[in-house]
Amino acid sequence: MSELITDLETIKKRATERYDEFEVMRYMLELDDDITDEQLDKLVDDIAEPIVEAIDCTQCGNCCRSLNVYLVPNDVQRLSDGIDIPLSDIVERYIDKPSAEIFGEWGTFKQQPCGFLNGKLCTVYEHRPETCRTYPVFTPDFRWTLQDTIEGASGCPIIYNVLSEMIKKVDKL
Repeated sequence: MSELITDLETIKKRATERYDEFEVMRYMLELDDDITDEQLDKLVDDIAEPIVEAIDCTQCGNCCRSLNVYLVPNDVQRLSDGIDIPLSDIVERYIDKPSAEIFGEWGTFKQQPCGFLNGKLCTVYEHRPETCRTYPVFTPDFRWTLQDTIEGASGCPIIYNVLSEMIKKVDKL
């Protein structure tokens, strides 16, 4: 594994410079029927695991400043129970249901950056929504979600580093 890049400015610049390279990889993977979706997902998981372990998201928090967080009722109940604010108050103060419904979602946080972000730290970390708990997600279906993943490379050190390592592997497939 190459040395990991975590500086956000560097990642943004390099992801922009490598966008076409990432897109070529996506195109190659979509056409490659020599590797099954399951095999590809296993390869991605093997590449991502040490990168995810090595990068401390609490030193970044960029996703909390820039991404929409889609919510389900269980997320909001967990928040309400965890921070001892009535469910109705959470929904009224923090949740935008009409905008989310346009995308077929139950709700999203109204505010960007996230209203629960303090500096680079989540103030409700133990009670955060499932979307936040699993971000970034590479599998299942890496091959078919790669376009969205590439779009996230300029804002997430984990995504950028995983895609950079994937290019090396795809070239050898």
